Amino acid sequence: MSDVGSILPPVTDRVSLPTEHELGAAIRSAYLGRFTQAELAARLGVAQNTISRWSTGAVEPSLDDIARLEDVCEVARGSVLRSAGYVIDLRTTEQMIDNDANLTAAQREAILAVYRKAIHSFDH
Repeated sequence: MSDVGSILPPVTDRVSLPTEHELGAAIRSAYLGRFTQAELAARLGVAQNTISRWSTGAVEPSLDDIARLEDVCEVARGSVLRSAGYVIDLRTTEQMIDNDANLTAAQREAILAVYRKAIHSFDH
């Protein structure tokens, strides 16, 4: 088996993460027109200034807090993060590797072989 490191493409910064402002704007869009900050805070069991800080991007809520906010606001799970620019990919690791257009067939097979061997070692 060849050295996997020698056939992998170089790692580059291809993805820029959303800013705090974008997450805050996505949070605001989930509750505006449905609740005031005070009403949302009461439903979530947090202080109103917590909602304010989430909305301005001063503080990032936990993923659990975002899920609860989505439930209370009756928006689809993951919609706040998608709206903020985070990519939520529900494919399996094997599907992501198999569909990566940046990999050659040899790279793809080498990565899949290493991945499957690692997964198999955890199962036994």
